[in-house]
Amino acid sequence: MRFECFYYPILIDDEVVKSNEDLISFEFGDAVPCKTLYYNYGQNFAIYKNEEFFIVENGVLKKSITSKDLKYPLKMVFNKGTQLTVFSQKDLSSIRLLLKGENEREKQLGELFFLSIALNRKIKNIQYKVMSDLTNSSSDFNYINEEIDLRTKKLLDDLRTVESKFNNLIINYPDIKNSYLDYMNFSNKEDILQLSINKYFKENTEEYKEYMLKSSVWKSKPIYPKFKLDHLANSCNYNV
Repeated sequence: MRFECFYYPILIDDEVVKSNEDLISFEFGDAVPCKTLYYNYGQNFAIYKNEEFFIVENGVLKKSITSKDLKYPLKMVFNKGTQLTVFSQKDLSSIRLLLKGENEREKQLGELFFLSIALNRKIKNIQYKVMSDLTNSSSDFNYINEEIDLRTKKLLDDLRTVESKFNNLIINYPDIKNSYLDYMNFSNKEDILQLSINKYFKENTEEYKEYMLKSSVWKSKPIYPKFKLDHLANSCNYNV
């Protein structure tokens, strides 16, 4: 089963779009990505999909039930991650479910945070690859630098777009960073790798292969979200 609420952000024509392409399907009994860098559904909630309610308990997809068997209050997720707290059966069928979900602005910040990390990683990977491939065959460093610039130009343009959006969000909503951290509820030693959506990609994808590589490399040096977020905020203030 595929669920739109388990997604990752991508940049298309300078706009952030939610995608679940290449993510695995889930079956009952599977652990699901309850928390990433850009959403936090908690460990217990219901997913609304095609007139059915799918129950997640302790981070595991458990079962499908009808609306009459739901217990309230209930954390609910639907429509590509829209989150709502539903307090009654009457509330469930009301117009409230068509309204904007909870913590949408905090999710926007998290999506930009995720994209910044992903784009920086891709740029560094290309830089390392070009240096590895070309320094063995060429001593012309101007040529090597030009090749790096050529291969990373689109990614650098995307990164500037992401950083600009991130900076504008912080300027327009000065408390957004704190409210994002409250929403995400990161522990002091919560590892970015363990929050990675990449572990839920299909095994033949670059994202999954990268997750497996990082799992072996980063064991001795975990990276914490709060540290990376401060770094991004500081870099945007100076560079955007």
